Amino acid sequence: MTARTQKRLAIGGALALMALLFAYKAAMVSAAFTSQTACVTVDDSAAATPARRAC
Repeated sequence: MTARTQKRLAIGGALALMALLFAYKAAMVSAAFTSQTACVTVDDSAAATPARRAC
């Protein structure tokens, strides 16, 4: 394997890893936003209200 091929392979691997990490981070942020239950009314009791009002 030549040095040029090795360099391209290393850069390609690093870019693929970065793309994978960005996709993972985007999935985690998406899951965090879609799973927020701060605006969902479950009960009228004081125990069911969120600690911080988001709505």
